Amino acid sequence: MYLTIIYMLKNLIKNNYKRALIATFIFMLFLTNLSAASINKLMSTDFMYSFVMYFALFLITFDSFRKNKFIGIYLLVTIFFIPPNIFPNYKGLLFPVTYLSFIAYIGFIISNHIFKIWKKNQVL
Repeated sequence: MYLTIIYMLKNLIKNNYKRALIATFIFMLFLTNLSAASINKLMSTDFMYSFVMYFALFLITFDSFRKNKFIGIYLLVTIFFIPPNIFPNYKGLLFPVTYLSFIAYIGFIISNHIFKIWKKNQVL
């Protein structure tokens, strides 16, 4: 079972890494204003953690968009709930919507894949 999940993740990265990398760069540039102070922030560990997190979210989003357009658009919109400067009135209140949506989607995909393997291996 663990090998199938690793295989799924490998395919997810292989099929979507280019678009996710470009989208992550654009999104991170959208969030930061290019100034002398923000250039110093580009080399911080917080920026690297944020970059990896957004890259993973965009990987999952583009995979979901390929499978189902509505779910892909929903997951893309929920990514904008994470940065506090986009919706300043709801600072810190909307990010659970994003994480729960992504966890639900990942759980659905993994359980669907496990069900297909179980159905294929059953002797009926």
